[in-house]
Amino acid sequence: MDERDREARYCFGCGGLNPQGLRLTFRWDGERAVADFTPQHEHQGYPGHMHGGLVATLLDEAMGWCIAFRGAWAVTGKMNVRFREPVPLLKPVTVSALIERDRRRWLVVKAEVRTPEGKVLAEADALFMRVSGERREELAEIYFRRSTAEDYQRAGGT
Repeated sequence: MDERDREARYCFGCGGLNPQGLRLTFRWDGERAVADFTPQHEHQGYPGHMHGGLVATLLDEAMGWCIAFRGAWAVTGKMNVRFREPVPLLKPVTVSALIERDRRRWLVVKAEVRTPEGKVLAEADALFMRVSGERREELAEIYFRRSTAEDYQRAGGT
């Protein structure tokens, strides 16, 4: 594992080497990036509920992976979050995201956190700004050299 790959694996949202991170693992369902997550005590804000900033992190990470699975590397430019209900600790949720519009340089993406019963607890919409050239190639190599490579290819990534 080279230094770039090692650094990428420290991502707070998806990095497997970050002991404090969320360690989200995303899959592609043909339209959305999807991950399952169960908030633990260390993710607490108010007693019994996940911290709102970490809920926003779930949503942002899902949107980033949705873009990556589609082969379009981008960074968050603007994000709006709506908290519908608190996300409870120790109960599983699913976070998912999809691209709503592709505006050449900008992508409009939506994400949501749901209970297993389908209740929306939080949602976000965001504008992501594409990165290009050498940085795009570097990110694709780092992130899709790992186990998600098959999902990336199925999603039509290059």
